[in-house]
Amino acid sequence: MFRGFPRKPSSQPRVAIIGAGIIGLSLAFELVFRRGTRVTLFDTRTRGRGASWAAAGMIAPAFEAAAEEGVHPRLFDLCLESAKLWPDFAADIERLSGLPSGFEAAPALAVALDEGEATHLAAISQVLAARGVAHRALNAGELAQMEPALSPDVLGGLELETDTRVDNRRTVRALLAALEASPRVTFVSGPAPLKSRNGRVHLEGHDAIVAAAGWETSVIKVDERGQLYSLVNWDTALDDIDCHAGQMLSVVAGPGAPQRVVRAGHVYLVPREGHVVIGATMEPDRVIDAPEADVIEALRLEGVKLCPALAGAAVTESWAGVRPGTPDHAPFLGETVTPGLYVAAGHYRNGILLAPVTAQILADQIFGQDTGELAAAFTTRRAYSATA
Repeated sequence: MFRGFPRKPSSQPRVAIIGAGIIGLSLAFELVFRRGTRVTLFDTRTRGRGASWAAAGMIAPAFEAAAEEGVHPRLFDLCLESAKLWPDFAADIERLSGLPSGFEAAPALAVALDEGEATHLAAISQVLAARGVAHRALNAGELAQMEPALSPDVLGGLELETDTRVDNRRTVRALLAALEASPRVTFVSGPAPLKSRNGRVHLEGHDAIVAAAGWETSVIKVDERGQLYSLVNWDTALDDIDCHAGQMLSVVAGPGAPQRVVRAGHVYLVPREGHVVIGATMEPDRVIDAPEADVIEALRLEGVKLCPALAGAAVTESWAGVRPGTPDHAPFLGETVTPGLYVAAGHYRNGILLAPVTAQILADQIFGQDTGELAAAFTTRRAYSATA
């Protein structure tokens, strides 16, 4: 049963997705190729760019959610579920696009350069052990053998089997290629002409609407009697989606560069096609579209501290993006308080990781299928935890 607006039983449903980043594209992929649905994708910006292009592509449920303070109590479960979906998701993207998805199943390393970071890694290990999640504690010597690029100042670390990576730019290109070739997909460069009718949000010719515009979701406009109003008026929880700027850079991967994803505190190194991505800043309540030279240099030096061989590596690119967040750093998923209006936004640092599970949950809800108690925990109606 299709849970959108009323329609003729014989007609094929059409879903409008507002936002053509990794979340919107993944949902469109799920609806078109796995559910046989027609989709219209709206975006006022270049599709596939924004945070989806700026990300480093880490699929990191353990490091991002196992022992983070103030996060949604079920975020780790959601992240683990999505990480399990990534291999099949990547394979389907490659099969239907004919392009590489960029997914690699190599486990990441999380290391400590000081006692505070070591304490945090111990907390992650404790949670993983209690949940039976595969990982391995490593001392400094073992880490040096596994990844010789690491600084001799590293105290120890973890090998995280759940935490892998994807070249997100390849993923976006492949998703776009598959969707652009499908007759079931229409791309519109511009805002969706939403209208208010009897307290609901409508879009002519569509049976359901999904707001997936990242940090700009709350400012999507709806026409009511000739006046434009924010989508927040149809679910006030959307006003809780905030913005977190991030800056990063890439350098040439010369001799001695790391071969694996390495994380230490807020700094990470990600090998990518002859380069090493160094990230990333976290700047709450900022919206920026260009990197700042002094911030990039400070970040480069932090990368060098973790991997001294990068000291002389030439900078090949620097960039900035904006992550969408919520008070408990977890996304809003599913139908809003307004019937027929769905949301998939607020993924914080986990948009790439959570793309396949988000697509699955939203598609199941739109088609009236049971999504289970885990999906229900990420409704816009939820209460935030006291520590969030």
